[in-house]
Amino acid sequence: MPDKTTPLEAIIAEIRQQADTEIESIMQATAREVAQIEQRGRSEAERIRNAILQKAQANAAQIRKRTAAQINLAIRQLELQSRLQLILAIQQQFEQRLLELRQRPEYVHLLEELIIEGIVALETEACIVSAGKLEQTILTAKLLHKIANLFNPPVSVALDGETLNEAGVIIYSADRRRRFDNRLRRYGARLFETYQWSIMQTFTDNKDME
Repeated sequence: MPDKTTPLEAIIAEIRQQADTEIESIMQATAREVAQIEQRGRSEAERIRNAILQKAQANAAQIRKRTAAQINLAIRQLELQSRLQLILAIQQQFEQRLLELRQRPEYVHLLEELIIEGIVALETEACIVSAGKLEQTILTAKLLHKIANLFNPPVSVALDGETLNEAGVIIYSADRRRRFDNRLRRYGARLFETYQWSIMQTFTDNKDME
């Protein structure tokens, strides 16, 4: 039969086994000490015996307390690890959705927004757009003209002849001293960070994950 023990159950079982071993060791040592003092005077032996037993019980209690703390820590660590793994998985899925969007007609509108966001961020009247291979085919002179005229006064928008090796665009000021990175990977990371919890809720919805 396959072992269905969860990682947390395995950790807790190991911690408890170690604690039980320590307690058993204490009790065995105590039993040996008690046996040794039985040969002494009755009242003195009783006093020593009680002291030894109290010490053993106190040590066992400390071990149980430490064990409980270790288990709580293990639970918190595993919960954090699971949460981080979930966030990473959802972020990767979100980025994949963005990449898939490149193959759909509405990607044109997103590409416009990426360039406009860069122009606004750079506060420039003239910019150069460096784009990925697919983006190069989408960013026609007509589309660049349309983007330029969305501003008042219109800005100068030129397409860089050099092709990016990633999806998306990087917008440069005319002197190339400043840039705004809107490659899809960077854009997705910023967007995910801003709307992380609402995105996680959407992606963990059972219907959405089917």
